[in-house]
Amino acid sequence: MLVFVFIVALMVFYEMKITDSNEFHKDYISPKSTSSVNGLFTILIFLSHSVQYIDLSGVLDAPYVTLKSNLGQMVVVTFLFYSGYGIMESIKKKGIDYVKSIPTKRFLKVLRNMAIAVTMFLILNLILDIKYDIKRILLAYTGWTSIGNSNWYIFAVLILYVITFISFMIFRKNHYLAVTAVTILTAVYVYVLMIYKIDSWYYDTVIMYSMGMWYSLFKDKIEWIIMKNDLIYTVTCGACVALYYLFFLKRKSGIEWYTLWAVMFMALVVLFTMKIKIGNRILDWFGAHVFSVYILQRIPMIILKHFGLNESHKYAFIVISLFATIVLAELFDTAILNCGNIFRKPKTIQNKES
Repeated sequence: MLVFVFIVALMVFYEMKITDSNEFHKDYISPKSTSSVNGLFTILIFLSHSVQYIDLSGVLDAPYVTLKSNLGQMVVVTFLFYSGYGIMESIKKKGIDYVKSIPTKRFLKVLRNMAIAVTMFLILNLILDIKYDIKRILLAYTGWTSIGNSNWYIFAVLILYVITFISFMIFRKNHYLAVTAVTILTAVYVYVLMIYKIDSWYYDTVIMYSMGMWYSLFKDKIEWIIMKNDLIYTVTCGACVALYYLFFLKRKSGIEWYTLWAVMFMALVVLFTMKIKIGNRILDWFGAHVFSVYILQRIPMIILKHFGLNESHKYAFIVISLFATIVLAELFDTAILNCGNIFRKPKTIQNKES
């Protein structure tokens, strides 16, 4: 696994751009920049899922094991934060019309794509004679359960879309009250899942979605302070590192500490990208195919496990799974795009009279 850690590090450094003294990347949170960051974490998520199928007791596996244990659920934090930020930016620009489009353009689109992916897993399970009861299969189409696919993140995102729609339909133009409502309802969601003792990964980072919205509202003020000069920036980084370490040590003491750990982790990512821009063709590709890579990656893993490759050649298992996932993701997204183009209403062209 040491080789894979080295390759991921190379991806970060490849085409990296560092600003000069007292200068900052103004586009650090643009769609392109955030897509590259998400691309990096998509790769880390793939590695995290792939090693669930293999033995990591080797000496050269230790660095990755340490990295994985220290990251924990932080590998999904940027997706939630940037999603909340992006939706808030769209609402600020397009207003209530964008909010009204969330059920169709966000919720139903994700639900449709997930349903297609779950059906692929259902077919695979039938071929490999992997059996699940009918209740679990039906609930898998909501993201609540799994029939081999990754699911909890999709379920959480769907809930967050519903919360966003309700909050902004109630408070409409009052963005501060609306985001407050999103934050409170998200906390209620977390509380309910905790009461019913649902696995913690369903909820322990979801608050970062509303944190992304809050960042959108206060972004200009935050930048005005931090981007004044390198001294203020460095002091801010130092404070965040200290708090990150404190919350990291306390992360197992309760959800509140885990949440603060996630907030500080994201704060450090934001600060890092203000000064250092990462991005290249590889990260950009993974950033553009986040959903398909996330939800389809277990298909080749399940197939290769069925044939025992995870036990006989564990590193080949990871490499083949990765390339198979890339092919699947490309085909899946291309098919979805083409189907969308077929059913999309053509624009009416009106000829101007001369």
